Amino acid sequence: MLSLVVLAIGAFAATNIDNLFVLLAFVAEARGSKRRVIAGQYAGSLVLIAIAIGLAEMLRSLPPGYVGVLGMLPIGVGLVKAWTRFGFGSRAAGDTASDASAATPAGSSWLTVAGVAIANGSDNLAVYVPLYAGHTRLDCVAISCVFVVLIGLWCRGAIWLVGHPLLGAPIRRYGTALLPFILLVIGVSVIVQNDTLRVLFGI
Repeated sequence: MLSLVVLAIGAFAATNIDNLFVLLAFVAEARGSKRRVIAGQYAGSLVLIAIAIGLAEMLRSLPPGYVGVLGMLPIGVGLVKAWTRFGFGSRAAGDTASDASAATPAGSSWLTVAGVAIANGSDNLAVYVPLYAGHTRLDCVAISCVFVVLIGLWCRGAIWLVGHPLLGAPIRRYGTALLPFILLVIGVSVIVQNDTLRVLFGI
């Protein structure tokens, strides 16, 4: 169970590092009233979780081992992010936060926050779907509970960071650097747990 919780935490953190900066921008412009930001973040995140669970259920009909092929999704996302972070296309880490802030309209409603969370959720689905599909339904309940708790902690962390802006730079620097490796670990874990290499290649 502990390994499952750690895997769920890694999956959530890896797919929400980028979204944290958007969330920071929403919290900053909300000033006194942050409830709509929290409500919107929960709404958007829960929609993504529901979609991932639905897609995972559809994929359970696949023969054992073939579900693990979905592990290539987080691996692919991780490789793209590694290229973006360390390749020629990388930008200064601080640009992510500034772009998010510039793109955030003043007085955003909870629907706006939820919409942005869903629109930015392609990475989440790429990781959540194979994660759910590769575990039992009871494990999926535990994973979902971890996600729900982490959404609240993510919002709380964003509120705290807005009050301590100097901490944003280290998070951007080291968080985005670790992100690709976390995604690669999750992808490999999905492949290994489903015994996919043996099923497909006899390894």
